[in-house]
Amino acid sequence: MLTEFLLYSILLYVVSPLTKNKEGIIGLKFQRIGTKKIYIEVIEQIKEMLAKGDLKPGDQLPSEREFAELLGISRVSLRQALTVLETLGIVEIRHGEGTFISSNPDGFGNLNIYLSKISKESDPLDILEARRLIEVEIAGFSAIERTEEDLKVMEEILDEMKMAIEKGEETLTIDLRFHLQIAESTHNPVLFSVMNHIGSLMRQNLWRVVKGLSLTTPGRAEKYLEQHWLIYNAIKDKDPIKAKEFMLKHLESIEQDLSLEEDMIGRT
Repeated sequence: MLTEFLLYSILLYVVSPLTKNKEGIIGLKFQRIGTKKIYIEVIEQIKEMLAKGDLKPGDQLPSEREFAELLGISRVSLRQALTVLETLGIVEIRHGEGTFISSNPDGFGNLNIYLSKISKESDPLDILEARRLIEVEIAGFSAIERTEEDLKVMEEILDEMKMAIEKGEETLTIDLRFHLQIAESTHNPVLFSVMNHIGSLMRQNLWRVVKGLSLTTPGRAEKYLEQHWLIYNAIKDKDPIKAKEFMLKHLESIEQDLSLEEDMIGRT
């Protein structure tokens, strides 16, 4: 897929003259995305179209499927771009209606500063890929090496997460602490160091924005907490096979939720 993407990255997708319908703006001359970070190119195209007047406040963007096809990218990458634009107040995502240019899209004033930061950050999908390769094995090893004190700390973290959810507070930091504690319970300093580095990537702006938006979906934080308890109980039972199985399912669930697509068409 990557090879195909590179071959076609210089093409322009040109459709009929500019018209509007209930599905949003169609006929715009969207340029197919090149090789630098995909979501940044999407953001820059929308910024340029607003500056030229091709897009105006209140305009509805194409549906995610149509927009992704126009740009030649996955809907996952498109969702990352739209998440950043929503955070900056440039677009409004109205559930059941679509994505619209904000009535006063002045967030571009902070865009260059924001992009200069996130352009150096790791793609959330790359982080998840690394987590699948590393954390699944860490969970299994933790089930073998954990101590009673390790279990106590994990349980305290999960209880803290439960209280935060009940109060409507953010759980990203607590969530990360739980995963780091699993790594620490392997009592292998190299494994903990590797996981600690992954943790530093999960503190970056882009991960926090995308994951934070995902957690606003009702019931999602509770689902992750339940998955954490399954991992914890497998570790407590000294069952490395189950610990690995539940960790893998948890990470796959996160990836599916971040993409907001059950039929995710993959990365480009």
